[in-house]
Amino acid sequence: MDWRKLLFVIAVAWPLAMGGTFVSKSVGSAPVVPCSDSVRRTTGCPELTATIGSGSVSLSADETTGRAGSGGGSGRGGSGAPDPDAWNEQREAEARARGNHRDRFEIVNPPTPPTVVSINDLASFAPAVGGNHMEPNGWIVVGLDTNFYSERSPRVVDGTLLGLPAAVRFTPVAWRWNYGDGSTKASATPGASWAAQNLHEFDPTATSHVFANPGSYAIDLTVEYSAEYQFAGAGWAAVAGTLELPANRIVATASDANTVLVNHDCRHNPGGPGC
Repeated sequence: MDWRKLLFVIAVAWPLAMGGTFVSKSVGSAPVVPCSDSVRRTTGCPELTATIGSGSVSLSADETTGRAGSGGGSGRGGSGAPDPDAWNEQREAEARARGNHRDRFEIVNPPTPPTVVSINDLASFAPAVGGNHMEPNGWIVVGLDTNFYSERSPRVVDGTLLGLPAAVRFTPVAWRWNYGDGSTKASATPGASWAAQNLHEFDPTATSHVFANPGSYAIDLTVEYSAEYQFAGAGWAAVAGTLELPANRIVATASDANTVLVNHDCRHNPGGPGC
């Protein structure tokens, strides 16, 4: 056989054996038959078969399929080879079903927020604690109610939670006063001023306390918070447990009060008893 014919046969048969798509050419002056991706997916490309006999090459084409024909032998290009487009489309569909985005065969996932956040993870988000207030402001009348109160409003703190931007919302749920005389009181309400409750001075309230002896007292308040966190674009998620934080300390002096009958109060009669 002429060596040029042998090279031609090798050039034809080898791509067929390897399963590649072949742009077929006929012998002589017949035109080239193009096989683009769109043609292969719709109508199919010609199947080309090459045979050698009596020192010549015989070519035949089948327009019904886009795969290499029987001349491909038993190599990877046989009829069982997967279609690349079908394989690619199947992977794309599977990726969409998983909620992933495929771009040039790379799966790109957004950062996955942690699924479990504990109350200990929120240590760096500690909110400004609601104030510890009293009335009368800074002094106590022995034997009469002194009113204590705080605030109920939630507080939102922004920051980084486990490596991701987040917001944490703290909501006060309980208040506990230590009055400094050995007495404490736990309350589900922060209380309010006498005026806000339409009460008179020294009226008892849910958070008031009566001091029995004169002296100086340090009154402490601890506020208990529930917590929720929110990553960007997500809803609020509750965190198990609560966080206890101290409010400001109040130091007040308790004194006895003597009741006397006077004609006017001290504003009108500054020289009166006790003025």
